[in-house]
Amino acid sequence: RLGVLHVGQRIEEQADFEKIYKNAWADNANACAKQYAGTGALKTDYTRQRTQWGLIMDGWNSLIRYYKNNFSDGFRQDAIDLFLGNYSVDEVESASPLHVKKDWKFLALPIIMVVAFSMCIICLLMAGDTWTETLAYVLFWGSASFGTFAIILYNGKDFVDAPKLVQKEKMD
Repeated sequence: RLGVLHVGQRIEEQADFEKIYKNAWADNANACAKQYAGTGALKTDYTRQRTQWGLIMDGWNSLIRYYKNNFSDGFRQDAIDLFLGNYSVDEVESASPLHVKKDWKFLALPIIMVVAFSMCIICLLMAGDTWTETLAYVLFWGSASFGTFAIILYNGKDFVDAPKLVQKEKMD
């Protein structure tokens, strides 16, 4: 109707145009996804041409999104709330609602858990002189990593990076 194609011509027959269009579409999806989710869009290789590497990257991006969404993305929602006017800054209030003092456990417990889990794996890979010695080390480091993981799960809401500008009534 717009006169881009001749009468009887089909868009599927225009391989160069289709490739350019699909790449532009996937690039736009990546740009939007990076702004909102912090990673590139999923399945953009499907738009271009599905590959095994693209499948692996979709899994990786999903893991990164899960981490960012739960532990480091509260500021994005705060920025969106400010931009959309869902939160208005009170000029009388002198303290910033964005500044929340973090407790020591936010840094110490994840580090302890990673070190304990790493030591457990190392003890499994580098066996001691006897199997009882190896078992003792694996049980110690395994219980240390499991214990810190349990503490982190129990205090999970404290570890999540929730938006700080959302009013209480909107969260309920």
